[in-house]
Amino acid sequence: MKKLTLRIILSTLLVCAAASSANAQWSIGLRGGWNLTSITRSNAGRIDESYSPQSGFDVGIEGRYAFKNWVALRVDLNLMRRSHRMDRHLNYLEPVYTSHHNLYLMLPVTADFSFGGEHLRGHVLLGGYAGYWLRERREGTTYWMTDYYVYFNDFNEIREFNREDARFCAGVTGGLGLSYDINDHWALNIEALYYYDLTSHHRGYANLRDPRYLNTLSVNFGVSYKF
Repeated sequence: MKKLTLRIILSTLLVCAAASSANAQWSIGLRGGWNLTSITRSNAGRIDESYSPQSGFDVGIEGRYAFKNWVALRVDLNLMRRSHRMDRHLNYLEPVYTSHHNLYLMLPVTADFSFGGEHLRGHVLLGGYAGYWLRERREGTTYWMTDYYVYFNDFNEIREFNREDARFCAGVTGGLGLSYDINDHWALNIEALYYYDLTSHHRGYANLRDPRYLNTLSVNFGVSYKF
């Protein structure tokens, strides 16, 4: 998985380098927006559980180097909350659930292929990313049982990491965007990117493999300045 991600990033760099010209241009920008994250996980042994996506946010900075007017290399640094939810479905456990709010520092590297007119342009973004899991906050309702009663309790806590957690992640990303040049220096943009983890954030237990992959759709608005 890690080797595949490295090949994608290297291929991105080679494509951009091959298109290099004397008209190269730097730009920097700020962006932020909304995201929706789901988890891919086997249901083996957990027939009473279901998983659903939850919304989050991301905010960050970008650096862009345009080799020509149609191709550029972009490197971002984003703070991203990637959340999902687990629900229990036995009759007496219907109120039981856990929402996982994971905070990640993400470093996507993409090739930006653009097309269109002088001011309004479309963009196709392809590349890979690496990330680091900074924190997990959990909230929900848990339970305990006696001979006669089932008791429920709400919780909201910061979870401590352990040896089963894999805090580094890597994956592939791609998406579409629009940009509008206000003048020679300032531009506005909107884009949708999909982040697909190739690494599990759970290493598994000694006798049980339990890979868990996060998948995030991000919609961002931004402003950038061209030098």
